[in-house]
Amino acid sequence: MSLGPSRRTLISAGVLGGLSLCAPARAAEPQLIRHSLIDLGQPRSYRFSVLKLLLDKTMPRHGAYQLQHVESGTQSRALLQLQQGELDVWASMSSQAREAAAIPIRVCLRRGLNGIRLPIGLHARRLELDAVADLSTVRQLRFAQVESWPDSQVLERNGFKLQRIQRLELFEDMLRLGRFDLFALAADEAHGIVEPMRGIKVLEQWALAYPSVYYFFVNSKRPELAERLREGWDLALSDGSFFALFEQWAGPEVARARLAQRRWLALNNPDLPLDSLPLQDKRLWHPLVRERLYRAGKA
Repeated sequence: MSLGPSRRTLISAGVLGGLSLCAPARAAEPQLIRHSLIDLGQPRSYRFSVLKLLLDKTMPRHGAYQLQHVESGTQSRALLQLQQGELDVWASMSSQAREAAAIPIRVCLRRGLNGIRLPIGLHARRLELDAVADLSTVRQLRFAQVESWPDSQVLERNGFKLQRIQRLELFEDMLRLGRFDLFALAADEAHGIVEPMRGIKVLEQWALAYPSVYYFFVNSKRPELAERLREGWDLALSDGSFFALFEQWAGPEVARARLAQRRWLALNNPDLPLDSLPLQDKRLWHPLVRERLYRAGKA
């Protein structure tokens, strides 16, 4: 899927306009920021919108910017591009390896909801699969997960029978063919992805739950960009603009997930640097994630 670093596309909508209207008085070159935050075939994404929010907030202090999209294809490819200096900023679920490879900006774009995974199975088996009551039963089922996602490591290290697949797009056909029983997607994305798939359903009675954060990662040679994003987070959290953006993009998905009515089956995430999590700041977490997963000592 990767088109390589030579296939770059400038993302100009709403950005280049900001250069002429909002640039500070001093003459300076716009800060070039190469990213991999646009989903294939989409004009924008939630991750891109959050990045732009943080950059817009910091224009008075840091000046104008120019965003350049670099195609990555897979998470493994994007991480390599970040390490090699072909990318400046990327967004992903965190892990020890990823935090060692780049500068993590420790505010979770998804408020911890990326670790609340909704099970997805065939509609014809929904009653059987929704009756699962405990982890010992779940571990007898066959799961699949994208091989480059850290979630694969989480499931394997919690004793799941796991089949790794190369790309998200493959799970629909493989599920229909009976290659596995269940797939799992985050609570803030599952319904939107699964809804167009005939005969496949997001189960309603339970969820897997493990500590997980989704950060911006910055090229280690761009510490000034990391500082700019941290300042942007401070501003966007203080004035409520991040929460408004989150509700706009993720609010309907989270409501459909009915998290309060589900059984949460808690897993460990041994690959997450728990000591670095900013748990003391209540603003950064969805209330149910903080209450059920962290405050209850599940981490």
